[in-house]
Order: sequence, then C-alpha cells, then structure tokens
Amino acid sequence: MRTDDLIRAMAADTERPRPVAAALAVGLLIAAATLAAIFLPVMGPRPDLGMGMMTPAVAVKQAFPVLVALGAFGVALRLARPGSGAGGWALVLLAVPVMLGIAVAATMAVMPESGWMPAMMGQSNGQCVSLITLMSLPFLAVSLWALRGGASTRPTLSGAVAGLLSGGAAAVVYSYHCTEDSPLFYSVWYVLAILVATGLGAMLGSRFLRW
Repeated sequence: MRTDDLIRAMAADTERPRPVAAALAVGLLIAAATLAAIFLPVMGPRPDLGMGMMTPAVAVKQAFPVLVALGAFGVALRLARPGSGAGGWALVLLAVPVMLGIAVAATMAVMPESGWMPAMMGQSNGQCVSLITLMSLPFLAVSLWALRGGASTRPTLSGAVAGLLSGGAAAVVYSYHCTEDSPLFYSVWYVLAILVATGLGAMLGSRFLRW
C-alpha cells in the first residue's frame, strides 16, 4: 500500500462513528433499571417522594447527582477520543459545587449553629456512603467496558471520570429512598461516596483503559 493510500485509510477510520456513546448510554440505562428494580422494592422509595421533591433542599439533592452523572458522561466520551479535553462539559461539573455551596450557605443562614453538626451527621451516613459506593459498581463496570471501545490517552483520568459518572448515577438511584434532606448531610456524605467511586474508577481505569 502506498503512503497516500495508508493516510487516507487512517483518516477514514478516525471519521467512522464509534459505538462508545451508544454502548455507554445503553449500559448505564440497563444498570440503572436493574438497580432500581432490585433496590427500591427492598429499601422502598421515600413515602413523600412526590411532595418532597417540591422543597428546594430535596430538589437540589435529586438534581446535583444528575448533573454529576451528566457532566461526567460528556467528559468521559470526549476523553475516549485522543487529544480531546473536557470541553464545555466541565462547566456542568463546575455547576455542582456552586449549587451545593449555595444550598449549604442558605441552610446555615437559617439554622442555629447548634444544629449544624446533627444535620450534617444525620441518622444514616454510614448506610449512605456504603450503599452509594456499592451501587456504583455496576455502573462502573459497564462504563469501563464501554470506554474500552474508545482510545483514551489518559486512562487514569478516564477511569476517574467513569467513577465520577458511576457515583453520580448511584446517588441518583439512592436519593429516591433517602429521607436525609439537609444540604449539610448530602453535601458531605453523598459527595464522599461519589469521590470513593471516583478513586476506584481511577485505579481500575489505569489498568483496563490502557492501550
């Protein structure tokens, strides 16, 4: 094969649509449906789910892990292409600490200081961290499987983003059960669980996404 033909063939290959996005989306939906089918009937959704979501604190609790998962999904797909950065998806992720910071500040402004620590500790912090971390594992498995179809040049970072996505997705499912509605609670314990999943993703990604 002549050099010109080889270059044209390589260019055509890079332009061919890759199934990473579809594989990732389908895998995440299957994992979410499976977890919801197993987890929610056993643990049960919160009894006031419909009314609870009308309150700002609960709305933020439901929304911020969605933004984490959505932003990480976009970043993961971009990192699966060599030479691509986070792009505009980074702004979605940056919106999360801003949202949580506003929610925490608003709560502390109206709550007596003596109530801050009890609100932060809650009644189920251990369950929250352990269950979100455990529930993130199926999401992480399908995420790493799908991203192996890409060509990330930064496997550790791609794995960390996959873990971030998985932790966010798990927190979304868990939030439908959780009745700990204080921003002081979920800004600590939900975030801690998501960070654990992120670290696990980084470790696994450094091995399984390397090529």
